[in-house]
Amino acid sequence: MSYNIIEDGHVSSPTGFRATGVSCGLKEIRARDLAIVYSQSPCRVAALFTTNLIVAAPIFFNQAILARSRDNIRAVVINAGHANAGTGQPGLATVVECAKIAADELEVPRDSVLMLSTGQIGVAPPLDRMREGIRRAASELDSNGGRRAALAILTSDTRPKERALRVSLREGRTVTLAGMAKGTRMVSPHLATLLCVITTDAPIESRLLMRALDQSVSRSFGRLYLDGDMSPNDAVLVLANGAAGGAPIVDGSRELGVWQQALDALCHDLAQQVLRDAASGGKHIFVTVRGASTDAAAAQVARAVARSSAVRLMCARNLPEWGGMLVAVGASGVDLRPDMLELRVGAVTVMDDGLPTRFDHAALVQALSGPEIELMIDLHTGAGTATVWTCTTDAEP
Repeated sequence: MSYNIIEDGHVSSPTGFRATGVSCGLKEIRARDLAIVYSQSPCRVAALFTTNLIVAAPIFFNQAILARSRDNIRAVVINAGHANAGTGQPGLATVVECAKIAADELEVPRDSVLMLSTGQIGVAPPLDRMREGIRRAASELDSNGGRRAALAILTSDTRPKERALRVSLREGRTVTLAGMAKGTRMVSPHLATLLCVITTDAPIESRLLMRALDQSVSRSFGRLYLDGDMSPNDAVLVLANGAAGGAPIVDGSRELGVWQQALDALCHDLAQQVLRDAASGGKHIFVTVRGASTDAAAAQVARAVARSSAVRLMCARNLPEWGGMLVAVGASGVDLRPDMLELRVGAVTVMDDGLPTRFDHAALVQALSGPEIELMIDLHTGAGTATVWTCTTDAEP
């Protein structure tokens, strides 16, 4: 393996990054609620945002900034408690003013600051408190402040989600890759209620950065389907400042393959942390569909199974009643051959060639009793595959 976990690593572990999180009265309880992640040199940026047609003011602002340039970003300001979504022109004006305040405090160009918000929809953050928080955070930035930042972006989360990796591109050359995320129940493959900021000191161009992020998110955050909602605030950002030095990572190189592998691992780790937090003492459910006509069709079936209340009840209560899986597959809208369908719960096959099998009910209950449950659906009509991650909670009915 070409990377290893940095113990106590955080979003400001890569060379040239600084971060912090402060309290400025944006949450109902007194806690850190505003974070800044800052780079001492300009960053190349890749970004994925919500696909909800209603976007929060910060997302609209970021899209406008990145449409002009993805090569000169210096900082990301994130507030929790107020989503600044559904706030119209006044909300956008607040974002613009906060970005100006941050740029002036950090002494960077005004078009080099990105903004993210999470919290209550329909409420813009109060400008006076944001101004106070930004000024204080800007004065407290340091290379060990990543954990404070990870705490400041939480809302209904129960714990911070962060990871840092040291990546060996080749003998004698290493770079660092790190990230923090927030997200709990409201998460779907469209990144709902999910914020993630990833930093790296690797020298890599924007085009390759975007391609790498697309792949990594599709294999991690894109597999989360916890309740199907899509927030207007979702964002995954990667900032690369190149501070590790050396020749740029180029297309087709071994270094790009190694770096992609590490980014895949980082996003997978953070997505799993989101899943564990959302479960809150419940169970993790992994729904795998194979044998579909396309990967997209497989994903459509997997999401249908993941959102099924009958399937969730089966898993939550250890009920040997697999009919909900069959109903969900049939209701997915994907063309299939019922006579070729195969369903499995863990190692227990409950349907094969479209017919119920004889199985040990005690074995099925056992397969449903653990903290992790694997559901497999094989349509036997093609080569398409997909996996979706979901969960039950201790509050599941």
